[in-house]
Formats: sequence, C-alpha cells, structure tokens
Amino acid sequence: MSESLIPERPVIVSPSLAASIGLEEAILLQHLEAVLALGMGETRDGYHWTTTQLSTLNQQLPFWTTAALRRILNNLVDLGMVLVKTMPKDENQTLELTINQQVRYQNQPASQATQSASLGAQRISANWRPDRAILDQLNQQGIDLKFVEANIDEFVFYWRERNEASHAWSSKFLQHVSRRWQTHQHHLQEAAVKLVAPPKHQTPIAKQWQPSPDAVEILERMGINRNFIDDAVAEFILYWQERKEAQSTWNSKFVNHVKRQWARFTHTLKHDTEPRPITEQWKPDHEVFDVLTIANIDSQFARNLIPEFVLFWRDKNELHHSWNTKFLQHVKYRWARRNDNNAGAKGDTFERLTDRSWAADLIK
Repeated sequence: MSESLIPERPVIVSPSLAASIGLEEAILLQHLEAVLALGMGETRDGYHWTTTQLSTLNQQLPFWTTAALRRILNNLVDLGMVLVKTMPKDENQTLELTINQQVRYQNQPASQATQSASLGAQRISANWRPDRAILDQLNQQGIDLKFVEANIDEFVFYWRERNEASHAWSSKFLQHVSRRWQTHQHHLQEAAVKLVAPPKHQTPIAKQWQPSPDAVEILERMGINRNFIDDAVAEFILYWQERKEAQSTWNSKFVNHVKRQWARFTHTLKHDTEPRPITEQWKPDHEVFDVLTIANIDSQFARNLIPEFVLFWRDKNELHHSWNTKFLQHVKYRWARRNDNNAGAKGDTFERLTDRSWAADLIK
C-alpha cells in the first residue's frame, strides 16, 4: 500500500466563516477553538482562558510565520472575536487568550448563551445585548457607558430590519459605537470652539441673560435634560448678580455649573422605585443639600422650607416617585424668587420652575 500524500490531519475551515471574516482569520479562530475544547486552561469571568506562545502556534500551524500569526491574531482581536490579556512582544512570551464566547454551564438554557459570540452566522435577536467583554473594550476606549446603552436599540433595530446574518454581532456593535463616539466627540469639539471664543469686554450678567444655543447644545449632547438646563438659569443669574462680578465667559461658566449639578444629581440623588404619599415626618436626603450647595443655594434656606413643603403635599394627598426631586425643584423656585420685588413682571420667567416633568422621567 502506497504512502498517503496527506501526512497529517487536514485543516478544515467553515466556508461561511471564512467568507465573513477572512480565510486566515477563520483558520486561526477554529484552531484556537479546538485548543480550548481540549480543556487546556481555566474558566474565569464566564470565559474559558488558555495560555500558549506564538512559537507554539507556529509549530502547530507551520505555514505561517510568527509575524503572520501576530497579524492575524490582531485582526481577530479587532473583530472582537478573540480576547487577549496582553499581546506578546516576542514569540516566546506567554499569551493568555480566549474566544469571545461565554461558557455555557451544565443545565444552562441555550437562550442564555451569548448569541453575538457564536461562531455560526446568526440573525440578531430582538433582545440582543453586548456582552461584558465588549463593554469593557468600549470603556477602555474612554466611551461613556450611557452613550453605549443609548445606541443598543438603534443597532438592533437596524440589523433586524436588514434581516442579515453575521458571525460577529459584537464586533459590528464595537465598530458602530466607536464611529458614533468619534462623531459625537467631533461635534462637541466644534461646539466648544464656538463657545470659548470670548467677547471683547467683560460684562456683568444681565437679568435677562440666557445661555447661548452652543452652550445648550453642548450640555444636551452630554445627555443632560433640557428642562434641567433651563431650571439652572435663574439661580445662576441670581448668584452672579449678588457677587457683582464681570466676566467674558458666562456661557462657559454656565456649562461647568450645570455639569457639576447634573453629575451630583444623577450619581448620588436617591430615587424611590414606587410612587407614595409624603409622610408627616419626611425629610430630604442629605444628597439633596449637596446638589443645592453646588447650585449656590443656602442649605438653611432650604431647611426652613421643609414644613410648608410637607404640609402642602399632605393636603394635596398625591403620590410621587421621589419627594427629594420635588423638594429640590421647590427650593430652586423659591430661591430664584426670594429677591424678586416685582413678581408680576418676572412671573413668566419663574413660574415654569414650579412643576417639572423631567423629574418623573428620571425616576421611572
């Protein structure tokens, strides 16, 4: 019997996978999957990790040089299909990696497996979400998590409408959000350039001062609610009128002022999950006073308003998600009007501060 012309086990590659991500990438990816399937490595953070070296991979796949292996591996990392702890600097350095596909434990329903990391081409599901590894990669790029979450539904809707299958939804989402973030940052920089150009002379703030459209646009692009921005105008004017200072950059000061307030409000202010009536002994949380301090509103002034606030809402007997938010807006309104000797003339300016629907939106 003659010796076989094929001296060893052939490399088999999925044609659809190769067409989707490239022949070289498909071969290396399937080889790494086989290595992981042999159980070499450890399961950690929901992924099965293994260690190897470029030189070892070169022995297993001798038709590639180590330089070619590094290039192909980098391509798989960029596609989001392989996760690497640290890319080795030389061929003998230890390489720790895993396929971006969470381990399916015994008795775990198939629906809980990460669809986006499957090696078979699939259509995106209606409830698709990026896995933790992709979120970590985006975070390493400096992309805000709220910005990422805001793009998920649009991404899913677009690809469900197109009804296409893909091997790497995570990779597509990674590229989608990265492009969107770059565009978003570019717009912010353009608006900031317009904003920071100061007028020729320093002037005191006027009673009728309003932030420029560029300033408002910057704040809205940061995800700050427009009503929250509008509510900050009266207290900002009052504070700087009392200080009697002249500035050439009122818009920049206002942007920083609102950013500080919003950060404190969204990160530390506690909201109830269920609507409830106000109690006779109700007191605002201490975070409310942190927000008021940033708004340059005297905390004792706010404390003096608590009894009348509680009495008013107990008489109305209404249910609300967050009495902290209601109280915050009540104090802002009263602070803005405390030196108003002509309430009738300014009524239209401040009346809108008494009731804000944005608070309800934030706490649902």
